Amino acid sequence: MTPARSEQHVLMAGRAAPRPTNQECAVTRARICLTGGIASGKSTVAKMFADLGAIILDADQAARDVVRPGAPCWRQLMDLLGPDYFDEQGQLKRRLLRQRIILDEQCRSEVNTIMHPVIMAVMHEQSEYWRQADPARPVIFEIPLVFEANLASHFDTIILVFVPRALQIERLMGRDNLSREEAEKSLGMQLPLEEKRKYAHRIVDNSVDLEHTRRQVEALWKELSQQTKSPELPES
Repeated sequence: MTPARSEQHVLMAGRAAPRPTNQECAVTRARICLTGGIASGKSTVAKMFADLGAIILDADQAARDVVRPGAPCWRQLMDLLGPDYFDEQGQLKRRLLRQRIILDEQCRSEVNTIMHPVIMAVMHEQSEYWRQADPARPVIFEIPLVFEANLASHFDTIILVFVPRALQIERLMGRDNLSREEAEKSLGMQLPLEEKRKYAHRIVDNSVDLEHTRRQVEALWKELSQQTKSPELPES
């Protein structure tokens, strides 16, 4: 079995990994999660870790994969949302859905109920693949909603990419061409970074420049490479 993309930034594992041998079980890894908020720079930090040699399991990419036409989540979302939320090729109109779930909390909850268990199952499968294929290599689960989805207890180390709220809003407005009101509503779907900061084990301050961020990532990488517990995720 081969991974769907590059070794360092994993998107999908094709099938469940074989059971590891006794020798492979002797080498274990920490359960590490990288999280953040919209426009906090989490993806930038994830790429820095990948460049250092980490395997990144990307929840956002998994979310895109599980709504491809014909996938189980795609069918359930079609039933929930109706055809107006899909284009002529059957692709989910993600921007349209995003606009709705910003305003419609019940719809957001129903969409999350459909998607989150499948995303977690995909990431568990990826973890199992890499535990077999390269057991000594650190794996980082990149999950933006780890606190909101009540997954924090499944990780030994949670790294939060942090920026002050004012800067987060400014970056989001520039990135997505949003008004301040639209940006604030988008941020309202997630816990504030200041709140997440209370529960994270490590903080990467991404409010200065890339070199400042990179130095923090490199220091964390040295620390994380020494940890020796096995990653697990619920298959729910």
